[in-house]
Amino acid sequence: MMILRPFPFLVPPAAALCLVLAGCGTVIQGLLKRDSTLVAKADELAAAAEAIDPEMTTEMYDAEDAKRRACETIYKSISEQMTRQPSFSDELESDVGLFVAYMVPIEEIERCARAQADYAKALERLQDRLQGPPAATPVVAPNRSK
Repeated sequence: MMILRPFPFLVPPAAALCLVLAGCGTVIQGLLKRDSTLVAKADELAAAAEAIDPEMTTEMYDAEDAKRRACETIYKSISEQMTRQPSFSDELESDVGLFVAYMVPIEEIERCARAQADYAKALERLQDRLQGPPAATPVVAPNRSK
């Protein structure tokens, strides 16, 4: 009776494939996680800015609208996946799609990431405006009357 032994030259490629598959979707998951953090920060900043001057939030809301448009297809797809029970073929298609998205830059995902980065910059600028200019350190003149 012959026992089949794995070929040693197949082990490294198989291990590499497993590692790649385990990392599928991290780009999209990272976008969603970062988006949640940014939205929470935006709510806090918007409330503070609108109390001072509602015009301060215009750039932030414009960037938020641009981000929403750029990421709309991704958000819709995730929403659809969450609201229905996927079949095996749906899951397979999703896994293959995530693999491709992880390995190959897809314009739609890249556009969403760029819009999200612009949104983060708009939030930083709003936060800087709310904090105001940095206070100047008083210069102490030496006492020369001695």
